[in-house]
Amino acid sequence: MAFEGYREDKREHWFDWPFPLSVSILYVDADVDLDVDETETKWYLIDEQEKHLIRIRDEKQIELLHHCMYGVLLNDEKINWIIDKNGGRFTYHDGVEDYIKSQKEYLDTL
Repeated sequence: MAFEGYREDKREHWFDWPFPLSVSILYVDADVDLDVDETETKWYLIDEQEKHLIRIRDEKQIELLHHCMYGVLLNDEKINWIIDKNGGRFTYHDGVEDYIKSQKEYLDTL
C-alpha cells in the first residue's frame, strides 16, 4: 500500500512526539528502508511551523546526530511526500548552507 500522507488536522505536529517541538530530527536508514539503493543514513531537520525540510550533509554534524541524537525514522517515500506540492508542501533545502542562504535572501526582502 502506497503512503498517502500525514493527516492535515495534525499539521505542525506530525513529528513532535514525545515532545511538542516545531523542529525535529528525521532520518532515513538504508538498512531499514529496503527500497533505497544507498548505503548511507540520510539526516534531516524539519521545521513544521515554517515548513522547511533541511538535509544535513556536513560530516561532523552527521557524526553528532548519529552518535548523540535521536529522530523519527522515515523512508524516502515519506520524505518525498513532505516536500511534494500536493503533499506536505514543505520547502526543501539541500544542506544547512542552502537554508541559511534562503533565509538571508528572505530577510533582505523585508
